Amino acid sequence: MSDGHYYHALIDGDWSLDDLYEFPHSYAQNYAFVYCFDSNLSPRDRERIDLALEGYPWKGGYSYVNIYTVLQNQVPSNDKPRIKSISKSSPGWIDLFLNVDVAIDVAKAVATLSGAGAAAAIAYKQISKALTDININRKRGRLQELQIAAAEAKTITSMCSDLAKFLGFKNLKELHQHTGNPEVTLKLLLAHYRRISVLVEYMHDGKLMLPLENHVTK
Repeated sequence: MSDGHYYHALIDGDWSLDDLYEFPHSYAQNYAFVYCFDSNLSPRDRERIDLALEGYPWKGGYSYVNIYTVLQNQVPSNDKPRIKSISKSSPGWIDLFLNVDVAIDVAKAVATLSGAGAAAAIAYKQISKALTDININRKRGRLQELQIAAAEAKTITSMCSDLAKFLGFKNLKELHQHTGNPEVTLKLLLAHYRRISVLVEYMHDGKLMLPLENHVTK
């Protein structure tokens, strides 16, 4: 990536000091997720990511906070988002040096989830509840171990596919290969949904527009 290539995001409306933290934080997390899991680009150390996916317990916030830290650290330094310029007017903008193709993929994910509207929100709640019910049934031992494995695999794999469609996530097969566990894949997609939803909310509030085309200057 050369410094002649940047992404031009439009901002408008009333921004608070909290917004100036929340938007860059959420955007950087989504960018790193897409870069490492849903692009054709190579992170700095794929093995480091796979070790985290395999080693984390995936039972609480620790795993999610840390996996995003790992992902952001594995974006090559030349592709890490950097501010070129920022202006708060009506409308204003934030220009970012980064990998523009990944930025556009993030914008497409936001547009896809936004377009899904209430259907995506309902599906998210249903999937979250189903995952909770699966864990409850495990603890209660209602099914034999082999029955649990067979029933869960089919249900969880189906939920992964549904959630990936709402997020415009393309590389689901590859993500399954990296996690080695469809339940971890589902938990990652749920985490991605929550973070993309933050950007969707900014768009719905009239504070943000993420174009679906490159903006390049020399």
